[in-house]
Amino acid sequence: MKRKNTVISLLLSACLALSGCGTSAAQTTTAPEQETVAQETEASQTETNETAQTENESISSEQEEVETEVAEQMQTTTYTLNGVDFTMIYVEAGTFTMGSDNTNVAFSESPAHTVTISQDYLMGETEVTEALWNAVMGSGGGSNTMPKTSVTWNDAHDFIDRLNEIAHEQGLIAENENFKLPTEAEWEFAAKGGNQSKGYLYSGSDDIDEVAVTRENSRSGSPIAVKSKQPNELGIYDMSGNAYEWVDDYGGDYSAEDQVDPQNTSGSRSYVKRGGSNYHDFTSEPYLFTTTGRYFYRSTDWTIGFRIALR
Repeated sequence: MKRKNTVISLLLSACLALSGCGTSAAQTTTAPEQETVAQETEASQTETNETAQTENESISSEQEEVETEVAEQMQTTTYTLNGVDFTMIYVEAGTFTMGSDNTNVAFSESPAHTVTISQDYLMGETEVTEALWNAVMGSGGGSNTMPKTSVTWNDAHDFIDRLNEIAHEQGLIAENENFKLPTEAEWEFAAKGGNQSKGYLYSGSDDIDEVAVTRENSRSGSPIAVKSKQPNELGIYDMSGNAYEWVDDYGGDYSAEDQVDPQNTSGSRSYVKRGGSNYHDFTSEPYLFTTTGRYFYRSTDWTIGFRIALR
């Protein structure tokens, strides 16, 4: 009987030993599996991070390409259309003070207010010349130094419509670009020298005779050749004096509030012309020649031309 109990005891001990060994074996089998899962998770995370980095690099590259394309488009450029050359000057976007608080003027320039031009654009180096007008409108010939005048506001728009049609057909400008009349804000910003402005009273100088054709210094009551005087800070000519220039705004008072790309498109039957002309005596109406001077007009005469912008 004692021997039987001993055998049973031995069997129980062996069973317990085997059970313990089984537990250890199970633990030994699980550890490599956990290590494998961890390695696979780490590899998956690494692949995800690499994919995200590649996508970010791709997006960054695309953005750089877009920025480069814009930079290439917006630069000072000389175009040739039907044999006539004309130059457009680069104007970088920026913020400036538009108008003045001068009340001793015929057409309101006040209040002075802050305006932001949100996009770069190009501005004509000179007014549209007779030769460029004729090249676009189909008659040909004409002087490429004399400004085209006796142009109504609607005539200017007709010219620009035709210019855009030809420029796109000939591939002179991108499909998303168009020539236009500058807004009053774009015109004044460029006249003041844009971000290179030195704060001159006239476009390029405080000395009227350096930059503007007037009745007194030209001894003429009609516009004369463009580029007869010095350019302003941006390299643009005749934004004070010589021929008046239509802008793409209706006459009206300014708002005192800060504005972004303002344009007055209603409220008047008159349009705004800028820059003064040698029809006027500088000694009696000097404010017309300043960068802030304004004149509201309905029709046209031999003193009024226009300048084009590109955006």
